[in-house]
Amino acid sequence: MPAGRVIAVSPRKSGTHLLQELMILLGYHTDGEAVPPREAVVALSLRQRIELADQYMHPDEVARLDHRADREGFVQATNLLWFQVAELWRAKLAAGNVCHTKLAYPELDQPVPMHPEAWGRPFATTPPGICWTFHALDIWRVDPVFFREWESLSGPRMVLGYRDPRDTLISMATFLSGEGGHALGRQPEAAVFRPILRNMPTMSDRITYLLRDPAIPLLPDFDAAISLFHHPDVCAVSFEELIGEQGGGSAERQLAAVRRVAEHVGTDIDPEVVAQKVFNRNAYSFHRGQIGAWRVVFTAEHHRLFAARFGHLLEIFHYD
Repeated sequence: MPAGRVIAVSPRKSGTHLLQELMILLGYHTDGEAVPPREAVVALSLRQRIELADQYMHPDEVARLDHRADREGFVQATNLLWFQVAELWRAKLAAGNVCHTKLAYPELDQPVPMHPEAWGRPFATTPPGICWTFHALDIWRVDPVFFREWESLSGPRMVLGYRDPRDTLISMATFLSGEGGHALGRQPEAAVFRPILRNMPTMSDRITYLLRDPAIPLLPDFDAAISLFHHPDVCAVSFEELIGEQGGGSAERQLAAVRRVAEHVGTDIDPEVVAQKVFNRNAYSFHRGQIGAWRVVFTAEHHRLFAARFGHLLEIFHYD
């Protein structure tokens, strides 16, 4: 039986959208920090909207709404409610602030009144069929009650995606500088890092800068992933495995990785069919989707700086 809820964790620029693409192909809608394709945006059934309202909407508001007499009004109210519930759970799971919710959804200037016990609801009260995708899971800031639920047999399944940190750094330099042609939605990226990197003449200069700026999220994201990488109940899968032949990997490793994740979340969707579709050039932030770029791009100075600051990650994640 497929897991009703999945949490996928993938450090920034380590193949987050590749992992998200896999989860979509395995039958999940997505929410969280990664930008989903239109067809994977969470779509709630009427029953799910009713259940969501019962759990998270203030009882007075539930009594005021009538999904039979005013279906359109009920759908509009539960759309707003879902935005608020998703934000609540991003906070409970200590996810990064993807964007300012009221800027993204101006209609939330008049939010739906929430249930007084909304914050204490278990993760199982969120709609099923969703893969929540985050760049990091800070275990010391996550709502402690969530871990008790995760330990249960009916709790969510967790998948960790990771990548050679050297390639991750190059991908980050490309993305933040705008060379990949993608717009930035988060303010720290758009207002701080993009102007800095665009003011540098070469990619080599940008990589050197990223290796020296402590605000760059590469180290915090990977450090937060170490405990998940070693946890027996987390399915860890690398970018190099998932990318397949089109990205410089192998079809055999790709199929094995897809099968491993499919078994972990309990889906019976044919892994061979899924593996053929995982490499998606239309995925948000896709640039080249290749492994081993650091071998060509890194200078001797880059190797020295990387070893001094991030060298331990190569050993921990088996890239040494």
